[in-house]
Amino acid sequence: MDLSTKGLPNFDRLDGTDGTILGRYNKVNSVNPHKCRFVATYPGGAEIKGIDLFTTGWAQIPNGLSKLRYELSTGHIIEIPKFKAYLPMIEVSFGMDGSKVFHYINVNCLADKEVIVYKIVLRQDQLLPQKIGDVIMSRKLVSTERNSSWKYTS
Repeated sequence: MDLSTKGLPNFDRLDGTDGTILGRYNKVNSVNPHKCRFVATYPGGAEIKGIDLFTTGWAQIPNGLSKLRYELSTGHIIEIPKFKAYLPMIEVSFGMDGSKVFHYINVNCLADKEVIVYKIVLRQDQLLPQKIGDVIMSRKLVSTERNSSWKYTS
């Protein structure tokens, strides 16, 4: 997944909870998308780290991982329990001016007959109760056919 950085403030110079968007009735804080990534651990302890939220690097990692975690720019570390396979998707909204707000990382986790979704919160505002680093879980039924985007565990 490659999301252009056109129209974004220069997040590279910032750290922590650093993207602030002021609206008439609300203020939104978001993570620094350049400093958030996944870390896949393989048997024997070898790790492959993702790049960032724009160009994650997920498609290039091999199957066989034994652990998955996400490191956010705020210092939050979210460990995902072991499942048969993982498929993360990033939820982003695009403004009329070309700006982007990263809302969630939706990590789809393949279980026996369903997918458990770990929704990692990447932004917070004054209207919703979720804070950066919170995890919202949900379940959905899934087809058991293989998809090349899923990364299978060892």
